[in-house]
Amino acid sequence: MRHLRRGLAAMASLALTAALCAAGTSPAAAAPQTGRAAPQGHGSCTGTAPGSALQRQGAAWTCVDSEPSAARAAALAAAGTGNPGADLCVEDSSDPVVSTRKAYCTRHPVLYKLVDARGTVIGRATVMVVAAASMASLTGARWSEEVSADVIEMTPNISGVTLTLSSICSGQCVAGPPAWGGAPVTLRSGQHKDGGTLTYTSTVGKGFHSEIRPTYRVDGTVLGGTPVTTHTEWPGPVVRCDDEVGNHAGCIVMGHLANVTFSRSLYRGAAVAYEWAQKNLAGRFGDADHPLSRYVDPFDPEAKNRRATTCDRGPHRFVRGATGVPNDSCDEYPFASSYQGGNDGALCVDITPRQVGGVWDVSGVTVDRGSPPNAPCVRAHVDNEDNKAAGGELGRAVQSDRILDSEWYQVIIVP
Repeated sequence: MRHLRRGLAAMASLALTAALCAAGTSPAAAAPQTGRAAPQGHGSCTGTAPGSALQRQGAAWTCVDSEPSAARAAALAAAGTGNPGADLCVEDSSDPVVSTRKAYCTRHPVLYKLVDARGTVIGRATVMVVAAASMASLTGARWSEEVSADVIEMTPNISGVTLTLSSICSGQCVAGPPAWGGAPVTLRSGQHKDGGTLTYTSTVGKGFHSEIRPTYRVDGTVLGGTPVTTHTEWPGPVVRCDDEVGNHAGCIVMGHLANVTFSRSLYRGAAVAYEWAQKNLAGRFGDADHPLSRYVDPFDPEAKNRRATTCDRGPHRFVRGATGVPNDSCDEYPFASSYQGGNDGALCVDITPRQVGGVWDVSGVTVDRGSPPNAPCVRAHVDNEDNKAAGGELGRAVQSDRILDSEWYQVIIVP
């Protein structure tokens, strides 16, 4: 990850110093006895080689471990990457995975420890492994992570460590080769290494979706110890890949509400009508607390019949030709393509959005028929071009956010 820089918060440094001082350790600590069991609570451990430099310093074991809570102590900064996932890496959060629906960043510390024969840590190095991914411009169910590693602490009795990063993935997914070609990366105090890549490809078939979760593995050694590596593993985000939306497969990060955003300046009366409905109908349809649910009818994919039920059927058909609305058309909300839409037009409130002082705003809406509080829908007098443009935006958002049948989404109105 280009230009990712490492940092160490004061709490990490103080905690390390306190731990070493409290242990009362010294280089003269006893060497391991033959057949001695590996120390507990330090991850994966390997005995130091007899006569090695580390053993002479009192290290009986070299261990590799991970502590997600240690992410609190790392202050990471990114600049100029152009990767939305990398931008998430600077979030002030103790969570090892920070994500949006279309990007994520995993931040996980790998701990290298020197442990004496009594099970006391006498040396320590922490390497923050960062993997960032963006799914905003996928052309298929495959994505890649930009990977970096930063040494955020290393005690003087450790001259360096090695790191090999690989991953696997659950579900209908195949992971690519290890980062940096699979070769061990050597890291010394204060060093940063970027340019690593991990890739994933989903094998999900047409009409199906699959939940996928990467799992990362680091194999590493402490320099001067045994050549046998130790390892640690941790899970990444939960990703959903599907081939149910649009003409090609794609993926999103789970745990985030999809959204469709309409600009008043672009979609004018249509956007104002949706905003007015959210603010005035009891259902508050489409806001964060009352999202819409996508409705897909395989026999009527464009929801023409549901739209006609709202606008053009029954005793209260929508009357086009409102004064001041060129090319007047019926724009229904909630959308006919949502489970909340497709209402009988007799139940709707008819409104006309207009500009006020050259600005499209809900203050310019007039109620032509019906009573807002308990109505389940609105029918708005909207220029047909704005109506079609807003429909196109809804269709694009369904594809970009991979909104499946019955999935919830929020409708956001912006200036």
